[in-house]
Amino acid sequence: MFIAGNDLPARFAGARTFTIGELGFGTGLNFLTAWAAWTQAKKPARAHLHFLSVEKFPLSPNDLEKAHAAWPELATECARLRASLPPAFPGVHRTEVADDVTLTFLYGDARVTLEQTEASVDAWFLDGFSPAKNPEMWRPDLMKELARLSAPGATLATFTVAGAVRRALQDAGFDLEKCAGYGRKREMLAGRLARSSDHARPRAPWFDTRRPPPLAPSARIAIIGAGIAGASLAHALRRLGYAPVIFEAKSPASGASGNAAGLVMPRLDVGDTPAGRFHAAAYLHTIRLLTDLPEAIFNPCGVRRLATSDKERARQQKLLDGHALPDGWMSATNDGVHYRQAGVVDPPALVRALIGETPIIAATVTDISSDGARWRVATGDGAEHYDAVVLANALDASRFQQLRGAPLSGSAGQIDWFPEARAPGTACAFGPYAAPAPGGGVVIGATYAPVSIGAIRRFSPEATESNIAAVAKILPDLAAGLDPAASRARVSVRCTTPDRLPVVGPIPDRDFYAGAYDGLRTGRQADYPQGVALPGLYALTGLGSRGLVTAPLCAAMIAAEISGAPAPVEADIAEALHPARFHIRDLKRNR
Repeated sequence: MFIAGNDLPARFAGARTFTIGELGFGTGLNFLTAWAAWTQAKKPARAHLHFLSVEKFPLSPNDLEKAHAAWPELATECARLRASLPPAFPGVHRTEVADDVTLTFLYGDARVTLEQTEASVDAWFLDGFSPAKNPEMWRPDLMKELARLSAPGATLATFTVAGAVRRALQDAGFDLEKCAGYGRKREMLAGRLARSSDHARPRAPWFDTRRPPPLAPSARIAIIGAGIAGASLAHALRRLGYAPVIFEAKSPASGASGNAAGLVMPRLDVGDTPAGRFHAAAYLHTIRLLTDLPEAIFNPCGVRRLATSDKERARQQKLLDGHALPDGWMSATNDGVHYRQAGVVDPPALVRALIGETPIIAATVTDISSDGARWRVATGDGAEHYDAVVLANALDASRFQQLRGAPLSGSAGQIDWFPEARAPGTACAFGPYAAPAPGGGVVIGATYAPVSIGAIRRFSPEATESNIAAVAKILPDLAAGLDPAASRARVSVRCTTPDRLPVVGPIPDRDFYAGAYDGLRTGRQADYPQGVALPGLYALTGLGSRGLVTAPLCAAMIAAEISGAPAPVEADIAEALHPARFHIRDLKRNR
């Protein structure tokens, strides 16, 4: 019914990207049916289907398995769906069920989740639950959210023909018609968005830089930087059918992404904040990604986060009480908490796997400039034009004048790898950390020291002694087996920001912001205009010491901006990471 009601087989035929939205995932039958129709349809090369589904009460895998037994003809698809399901945890969850099909879940109340969503939906599946039994799902303000999230000419189909539903949809801008029903339903509704929605999600105008039209798969996209940020973005774009190129003067993972080992564990905040939800979502996203990569890259040995003070112990208890992670992902121990799904990754191997077949241009980008339509990327060997450019080169991103307003700073850190030392079975973090190394032995670290752009970084025996001493305070037996002379030390620079959050999103037009929002210096209340970004230019930097965990989700955010896919995070998270936040902060402080 939903397939025919939205005329999907015919519409799939001309779609490079198609997005379906749904209220109520339930057993997933609607998704499975749409997936089957997409697979069978003739469509352009590298076409991609996005399915966005709201669900307040996700069914357990066991309940889904029982329901799926009724559809043996979809057994393979059902099994893949169950295997890729995210945990039942509030927020946005993205999973790739096939090379050309992405499923995005919004777990939570429909009105709240949709208000925090950005998408361009081509067709809506509105389930047939009775408005009398579940009026919240048919509220007029919720129907207006559907219109806001709809692409021009978006369609809908629903079994419900109740008068209140028809009026709410019509008031939201949909033209409707009654059609023959299916099964016991004599009638159904089909509709099309007839006018652009004037319903807007309340947000600060400086963060409301509307998405440009999605780029075609043939678009030329340049990624500057081949660390974990650039590699994650290359992977995310390739999954969506693009063929980006990477500019890297040295070699992949030549910076902080080249360490002998890296912890994959969450940085959690107490309370319901955008920053806290971002870090939890990034951790869940990265764990899902790692399960799809070769096993040798990630050792899911778990991580013990030790409580070294009463303050830390109290903080950990608040995280446990507040369910900061899904059930079974964080548990109390005698000396702290245990992250069972966490572990240790081989950073260079991870970067190589994510880059895959993406071409790498071995050159330093000296300048980027726009001719109004495309971006000119200049190197010592000449210049090429691109439809989009992403600055993913850590601290060096501030070399480009378009991002010089961002307060990026460097922090040098030394880790020490002892290849012959006896490794612990589980990684331990306590400020510093000690972990089994992918190449054998133990890795400990890391020091912190401010560093300027271009400064020469050298490892030092004093830093090795400092790392060993830090471990000795908490794990004396392990530290006793570490010989400073046997260390293979490595120093790299983390790119940090004042608020410890990454810089992710479209780069603002600073000249526009300086003029349009100058009134913020004096606190003037005004109807400020919508923000303006430099079209086709994005930032993905400032990952700090958590880049291995946060880069994949940040990359998914940029990829969604470029492709028009549903956003993989809530809008307030995107605003917390937005590159414009620093300029607005400075204006409000009258700097």
